[in-house]
Amino acid sequence: MRTRRVIPSRKQELARTACVAIVFTLFCSIVFGFGFYLFSLLSTVMRKSLGFEYATMGIITGAAQISFLIASLLCPSITHRFGTGRVIISGTAAAALLLMSLAAVQNTFQAGIVLMGLGMTAAFMMIPTVDAVTQSVPFAFQSRVHGLISSGTAYGQLANGMIVPWLLPDHSWRLIWFTAGSASLLITAMGLVALKFMVPEIFVRNVPLNKTSNVQPMGASKIATVRNLMVWTLLALCGMACGPWQNYLSSFLTTEHGQSLAVVGHLWSIIGALGLFSGFLAGVIADKVGIKFALILSYIALACSAFLVAVNSETWHLRASAICFGLSFYAVYGLIPAYISKTVDSRSGTKVFAIANVFLGLGTTFGNVVGGQIPSWFGSLQGVFILAGSLSLIGALITLILKDERRVAHEARSQ
Repeated sequence: MRTRRVIPSRKQELARTACVAIVFTLFCSIVFGFGFYLFSLLSTVMRKSLGFEYATMGIITGAAQISFLIASLLCPSITHRFGTGRVIISGTAAAALLLMSLAAVQNTFQAGIVLMGLGMTAAFMMIPTVDAVTQSVPFAFQSRVHGLISSGTAYGQLANGMIVPWLLPDHSWRLIWFTAGSASLLITAMGLVALKFMVPEIFVRNVPLNKTSNVQPMGASKIATVRNLMVWTLLALCGMACGPWQNYLSSFLTTEHGQSLAVVGHLWSIIGALGLFSGFLAGVIADKVGIKFALILSYIALACSAFLVAVNSETWHLRASAICFGLSFYAVYGLIPAYISKTVDSRSGTKVFAIANVFLGLGTTFGNVVGGQIPSWFGSLQGVFILAGSLSLIGALITLILKDERRVAHEARSQ
């Protein structure tokens, strides 16, 4: 006797969508907000305690980025073997344990190894979310879910800003790592229970495509399509533009324009505040009028943010630049996986998004290296922001010729 498949009601679909969005956003805040950005906040006191120089800090952070790229390449095959949900939970739980272990490091080598591990857990948590969202979230809500997940980093940074001033004055930096890790472990356990109850299908290995998937599986030879190459290029361009923008903003404004660190801090506060909702806002726009339109707006806003910094003749230019960057930075990182989720089947989506993250890492590295050479070529960091703005405009032009995701899904259903 055959069992009838139970189709979720509208309320059940919304509850499942909310569960996936909230849990994955919290997981993203752990692996990126705590895993990547908490170290930058504590690096000064850790450097004095462990006795390492700024050059060593650069090597450590670079090694963490490389480990992220390696894990990105390994993630598709691991996800295929163990299942999407298992990999996401394992990556997040491992990140929590590594955060706790940073409280016990005694030298630079140990800290570097742990941070490399955190880089890998970020990939293992983030990349399979494309597969999980495609399996469990209705097509009409996928963009806003990915947008909210991309804002998880901002929520992690907000938590960092609350924990560090609260604990650091009276306690050691080791307690901060232990607190972050303990909270992360608790969140992971609660997230596991919620996902197991609400979306158990993401824990099944080789799960068949369900009704939320609108495209047919890709063979290995069809991964490197023209459309996917365009998507990978878009993420690489974003890394080339955003990496130098973030790294050289403070140096450019304080060294060449005499701005105070207080002004720079104010700009980052604006960016952080907007980041709390900009990813979700971009996702809502994408679900209503299309990812393509939202992505074009995001790249144009990113270009404006770079050109406004380059001009930098009045204070309002800098504030407007921060607003544009805050609205676009998190949006792009949510819209790209949303596009992949809506145009590629869930089993191939992990591979496509993994390669996209490799392109992002290479683009960011290339942008930072070239950005560091620009002052020696032109005598000013202004060229960094002119280049970032130009690359963002190229991204908008590429998006203009990208096929609309709703058209791709319609064509797939009609086949």
